[in-house]
Amino acid sequence: MLMRLLWKEWRESLWKLGFGLGTSVAFTIMLFRIRLFPDMANCAIISVAQLFVIPVVYALDLFSGEMSNGTIHLLFKVPVARWKIFLSKYLMAIGCVGLIFMSTGGLMEILGHGREAEPGMLFRMNGLFAVCAGVVLAWFSAFGSQSRSEAGSLVALFGVVVGWGIVWFWSILCKVTWAFYFVPYTFALWAVEPKNFELSRGLFWATQILLMGLALSIACYRYVKIRRVL
Repeated sequence: MLMRLLWKEWRESLWKLGFGLGTSVAFTIMLFRIRLFPDMANCAIISVAQLFVIPVVYALDLFSGEMSNGTIHLLFKVPVARWKIFLSKYLMAIGCVGLIFMSTGGLMEILGHGREAEPGMLFRMNGLFAVCAGVVLAWFSAFGSQSRSEAGSLVALFGVVVGWGIVWFWSILCKVTWAFYFVPYTFALWAVEPKNFELSRGLFWATQILLMGLALSIACYRYVKIRRVL
């Protein structure tokens, strides 16, 4: 049944995948052909743009779509655990987001062909931004799993993005090093400045995995209890 749910989500998200992939590929080709900036800078620009655009495209109706059109009542009548429905939605969203980032990273490697960056460096940088996008989606799910409209989902995502941004800037301005372990944007800092990344990478990964698991647990619980707010 989980595979059927994934197939359903795949068909419904094809337009998002096409839009995100087409836009990212076109943007990448344009920047790497014009070459106004070095390849590493172009990679950073593209990755940042993807980080703040692609998750928005997927988050807008990830949970609110079926609530706004009323089909969630039919979905909940299907003899399958609700946590599986939630899992299928998140897995397909993060899978498609990852596919867009990985495709763009591979294209960067082809267009850059090692002329200014070490082989694999552009792909690795874009990959860390992809992980950051996945963590942001997890936190959005925790706050937006009961959103009834696209506007509510956008507010939830905006709150997550801005909220973590405030914590990130506070940790930079006040030089609170330990706070970097909790902020998902640290993945972007790691990608842009790998040689100056002074945090323990093992501890950082462990912290982010634990926090991501916490966010998804909260999101799953709220989605399972969604009937109470319908």
